[in-house]
Amino acid sequence: MKKTARFVIWICSKFTREEIEEIIQGLLDVLANRNPDVKPKDDFKEKHPHYRNFFVDANPPLKTPPKTRPKLDWRRLLSTYKTNRGHPLKAVNTKNPKTKVPKGSICKICGAPYQYLYFNDGKKRTQLRCKVCSSLSQVHPRHRSKAKYFCYYCGYSLYLWKERRDVSIYKCDNDRCPSFLKNKAKLNFRERILAKIKSSQFKLRYQYREYHFTQEELSHSAPEEKDSSSLFKIYNSLNTLCLALTFHISLGISARKTAFILGNVFSLPISYQTVLNYTEMAAPYCHRFNLANKGEVDDIQAGDEAYIKVRGEHNFVFFFISSKSRKITAYHVDETRDVLPAIISMNEAIRTASPGQEITLVTDGNPSYPAGIHFINQSYEPNLTHKKVIGLQNLDSESEEFRPFKELIERFNRTYKFHTRAACGFNSKNGAVALTTLFVTHYNFLRPHITLNYSVPVPLEELKDIDTLQGKWAKVIQLALQPSLN
Repeated sequence: MKKTARFVIWICSKFTREEIEEIIQGLLDVLANRNPDVKPKDDFKEKHPHYRNFFVDANPPLKTPPKTRPKLDWRRLLSTYKTNRGHPLKAVNTKNPKTKVPKGSICKICGAPYQYLYFNDGKKRTQLRCKVCSSLSQVHPRHRSKAKYFCYYCGYSLYLWKERRDVSIYKCDNDRCPSFLKNKAKLNFRERILAKIKSSQFKLRYQYREYHFTQEELSHSAPEEKDSSSLFKIYNSLNTLCLALTFHISLGISARKTAFILGNVFSLPISYQTVLNYTEMAAPYCHRFNLANKGEVDDIQAGDEAYIKVRGEHNFVFFFISSKSRKITAYHVDETRDVLPAIISMNEAIRTASPGQEITLVTDGNPSYPAGIHFINQSYEPNLTHKKVIGLQNLDSESEEFRPFKELIERFNRTYKFHTRAACGFNSKNGAVALTTLFVTHYNFLRPHITLNYSVPVPLEELKDIDTLQGKWAKVIQLALQPSLN
């Protein structure tokens, strides 16, 4: 039975006749383009799975051209000569010391050493003749490759394909490149026909993106500190501020409900705007506290982006979490999912790594991560390792092995969404950064974790003897106000 026939039977079993007539009328409106918000499914992508399928090549380019191996073997040629002639081939006997070939010279064709080479152009002495294979080669080749990068797969020089303010894209133009032939073989019949017309829409050749980000652009998002003494000018006590943080941040209650609880349960009449102001006042101190007390990171970290809304527009929070300690190692807020925010978050995730520590980052299929890792590995030793987990099913061995780490960051994202859902979006980016910063403070230092035997990801001696959440918040703020962090 076809899929459509089964669907018709299912509709008839679930809806009445009148409801089915309404469904049919709605479908007719869609087919007649009377409902612009709803469009039928486009099967073009299913028929052309590689069309505009952007991805970043995992392997970095070569910075020096690969050494070409001799096409012939001089030892085998000497053996053949001895078999055919009955005596070995003698080395070159040069009587004039000035005409001797420099030591270390070899034949580019068969690899014969300098004993079998002699100058072939008289006094110029720039051309060598090989006595073994009779080929010619230059002592000092005039041609020097000016290419900056070379293809990882075929060693062909990469040419500058596109150049923008922040990135230069290099591309391999070798039609015999193994990577090009492999990607070309993946195209189906329809895609091969379409590729003849729109070849630019299929990524077949090896590419490398060289980014030109400055140190100022690579700064982690941080809450704005409008007045360094604003936290000391509040009319309420520190305990009131910490009660507001306990309800609003630790328990994920909205600012309006937090103000209602403080006013009607604790007789502390404050407005919801005051709760939001307290959040933005405490966030800069807690941000510095988070960075200073993050500690060492695990060998495997998982990263992902969480969606939030700022003024009705999608923004993204890049998170990285350690696999064993469960601590949050990076939390960068940005308007896009591009390479720059990915680099910023990964830089922060590895900032406190031990010297020589080999780190593996597990992410989804967002191409910003492998492109960012190429950028970081230019100056980071040992190089970062990237593992990609795509989709909900394990379609390859890599996804199967690292799926638990991807699920770890996804569970964390659900926890973060629970704590931000009450906000119903943010009126400013600073508000989003402030709440995210305080949430990380709560998650790393205050929130017990069941997999850690109900311990916190980053235990602190100063918080062990404090029982209440508001007391712990007060101690964290006191520690964050120390001169060493400001």
